[in-house]
Order: sequence, then structure tokens, then C-alpha cells
Amino acid sequence: MKLIDLNLECGIHFEPLMEFIKTQSADVDIFCFQEVFHHGIVKRWFLDEARPELFSEIQNILPDFNGYFCAPREKDVGGLAIFIKKSFNANKVENTVLFQEMNKTTDEDNESYFAMGRNLQSIEYAHQGKTYIIFNFHGMWTAKGKLDTSKRIEQSEKIKKIFDASKGARILCGDLNLGQETKSLNILSEGNRNLIQEYKIISTRSPSYSKSEKLADYAIVSPEVEITNFKVLKDEVSNHLPLLLEFE
Repeated sequence: MKLIDLNLECGIHFEPLMEFIKTQSADVDIFCFQEVFHHGIVKRWFLDEARPELFSEIQNILPDFNGYFCAPREKDVGGLAIFIKKSFNANKVENTVLFQEMNKTTDEDNESYFAMGRNLQSIEYAHQGKTYIIFNFHGMWTAKGKLDTSKRIEQSEKIKKIFDASKGARILCGDLNLGQETKSLNILSEGNRNLIQEYKIISTRSPSYSKSEKLADYAIVSPEVEITNFKVLKDEVSNHLPLLLEFE
């Protein structure tokens, strides 16, 4: 099976993005996307070119896929989306609230958060007698960058509890907004395989991203997942680069 994970940057690179998705759909089984609008309300200054109907536009070019949208906690930011080939029967699709909306709040670390409400999207399916659970997530953004905060540690603890309680071969992917050396990431990686670290990936950012921190996107898999290939693709369709997992 093949899975592609990508933060779509709200579809502002629309034409190359759509061509990329359409081309990859020939042999990719699952897409996990972040920053996806669906009947969206686009307000923020950096989203001037965002596509308010991006989910539907993607669904239209993926007729052989079932699409599932996870609405954001705030109406003017992108949500999560999973597209899975119709040949795979999704037994369970869930959107778990990790944090309610706490926009522009400050915590005990005196750290400001923007759009802190967060959902965890998951889909469970069976293939050749084996159960798989895919978790799709977009981690909270803070003015502190990709470093630890108390809320990020709490976020990771909540995800890990759900991840560990699930039965089957599990994959967590997405723009986690975490640095490689953080406690928050170590919590998620404990007992699992952090493929970014294992494959010595040094950047998941495209050339259009100018900041110094080049790791934001991760794929973390449980021991039950047999990875046959993992790489970061070079297609420039967002300020993030696509992650490609091949697994059994």
C-alpha cells in the first residue's frame, strides 16, 4: 500500500497541486492532507489565494476515492482530510477533539497560541486480514517555533494515549509543528518508529519556505507496520514537501 501525507498550504499552488494529486492517485491508496478548506471562510492575510472549496475540488479529481473531512475548531483555518481508495472498506472514521478553540491564548509558559483548537482525524480499515488505523494531525502553532511548551506536551500525551489504545497497525502522519529534539516528539515516538529520524531526513520543506527550521512533517508507525519504502518527494506544490510511505 502507498500513502502520501502533505500540508496543502490551503491550495495556494492550486494547478501544480491538483496535477500532482491526480498523477499520484494512479498508484497511491491513501492521501492524508492538512490545511484543507471545505465551504471555507477565508479571512487571514496569508490565505488570500486559499481555495475555500479545496476538499470538493480534490474529491472531483479522485472519483475512485472516498473523501473524509475533519472540520477545524476555527472556521477560518484549514481542516484535515483523508482520501482512501474505494476498494478499501473504511470500518471506522473518527474526529477526536484534543483541544477546544482557545484562540490567541497564553499559557503558564507565557507562550501565545494561535488557533489552538485541535482535532485528531483517524480512519480504520482492514486489508488482507490485517487492521490498519491511519491518524492524520496538524499540530498547534505557537510563536515559540517548534520547541516544547506545556500545551504541546499535553497534546502529544493525548495523541499517544489514543494511539496506544488502538489495536492494529497504526500510522500517525501530518504537520506536527515539532522540532526533532523535543520531548513532545519523543512522547509520540516512544515504542514506535519515527521514519523522519530513521531515514535521516533533514528537511520536509520546499524551496518556497524561507525560515531556518526545515522539519515539521512526520510519519510515526507502530511495530506492526512493515515499511517497504519511505521518502520525501521533491514536488513543489506547497511550502511543505509530500511524504510517501509504502507499507504492508
